[in-house]
Amino acid sequence: MKVWLGVFIYLSALLFMVYPVFAEKTSVDDCDYIFKLKNDGIMLADINDEDLDIDVVSDNLNIYKSDFDTVKKLKERGMIEYAEEDSEIWLADDSEKNLSYNDPYFSDQWYFETHNLNYAKEVLGTGKNVRVGILDSGVTLHPDFNADNIEKGYNYKDPDRTGNDVSQNKDLFVRNHGTSVAGIICAQNNNEFGTVGIAEDVTIVPLVVYLNGGKVSDVIKAIEGAVDDYDCDVINMSLTSDENKEGLQEVINYADEKNVIIVAAVGNNHGSDYLYPATCENVIGVGAVDKNLNVPDFSQKNRSVDVSAAGVNITLADSLGEYVIKQGTSFSAPIITGFAALLKEKYPDMNNELFLKALKAGSVDIKTLGYDVYTGFGLFDAKESIRFLDEEYDFFISPVSRVCTEDDDVFEAIKVKVFGEDIEGYLNFVIYDENGITQIVDKRYFKTENDLFCEDYWYVLPRGGTIKIFAFDNFFNMRPLGKTRIIDS
Repeated sequence: MKVWLGVFIYLSALLFMVYPVFAEKTSVDDCDYIFKLKNDGIMLADINDEDLDIDVVSDNLNIYKSDFDTVKKLKERGMIEYAEEDSEIWLADDSEKNLSYNDPYFSDQWYFETHNLNYAKEVLGTGKNVRVGILDSGVTLHPDFNADNIEKGYNYKDPDRTGNDVSQNKDLFVRNHGTSVAGIICAQNNNEFGTVGIAEDVTIVPLVVYLNGGKVSDVIKAIEGAVDDYDCDVINMSLTSDENKEGLQEVINYADEKNVIIVAAVGNNHGSDYLYPATCENVIGVGAVDKNLNVPDFSQKNRSVDVSAAGVNITLADSLGEYVIKQGTSFSAPIITGFAALLKEKYPDMNNELFLKALKAGSVDIKTLGYDVYTGFGLFDAKESIRFLDEEYDFFISPVSRVCTEDDDVFEAIKVKVFGEDIEGYLNFVIYDENGITQIVDKRYFKTENDLFCEDYWYVLPRGGTIKIFAFDNFFNMRPLGKTRIIDS
């Protein structure tokens, strides 16, 4: 939508440039700029001396877009709070193969077992009455989707088309992308066709921000639209931009204030550079792992990674009603989004902060103890995250991990994460042999700092043995760990 911006303003002194981006520019720049008007009475009105061509990005947040010369003039007149270049966005995929499947099976979806998603579906439901905004290239009516649950949405690149129309995207991968993302979440179950969706009864709202290219301003519009126009409970953004924008963070904060959970792919630039929106505050950033729980080279490795999920050899719905196999953090993010939708059905008031706490507490270390830039807080485990949310006690102890063998003994590295606020107490480790006879009883002190305690304990165990861990507070009231590791014989 185009508007005409005008303000009568007197210039009584020489105004200087505040933003360096304008300082060395003397002519019209090729790029458009996102800018925010000052909240001091500046209004949309008729201008006395000239008309300025302005595109509304967010009327509610007072954010607009125009060319360099227009923004420069408004900045010189003291009307702009900030201005920033409208950067490109990319879809977060890193695939080289495009294999069609005539009869794909649930067994192809290895991530259901890896992430304990069957448990989540059993205890949480199907995502009914939860609305998920897919900011992407559009979502087609795939035969494995329930058409009644796929809305027309909105096309922010071409408003004359719906969010179901992907035909104008020249690249097949782009035409498939939004449908593939949606399929992980909403593919129908037990219909003798296709794959299994994590939350098959959600309502999908396709919001097109990528049509042979996209801009951050399109994403800003779509996030606000997802919240205000489409009442979305969860937003998935399997896309990236290489520059941070104040306008993007501002609209994300706005969505967060409305208790909308926001999930984004960390990107596939094969490096450690930060990409957005995953790096923004109030966004759950998702990295990728393969079936062997290795971090693929393409997945970004930095502090934008909050948690890791499957992102290699993922069977996906495509825009032609068939299936492809792809990889990329684009397809890790909707695994977390699907889980968020299940939780939103049970906990409608859940926000980003609580959701991230559940992911952190329930994650399993697969790289190093505690947080790392490769996997974030670890491998997403739906069962353990649910247990954290259902936990009656005021603290929670997350899963143990890894087993190493040498000769006939098993060296168990027990990585314990105690998650809770200002918790102090003792951990008791009890080791049994294969006949259930107690071999070792060991007690270790712990205290959480910044809501987290991490430690790595090593024990030599007999084959077939069992480890049980119990927690006690300072008053020795027993608080069970609820996670027992059994060593295979």
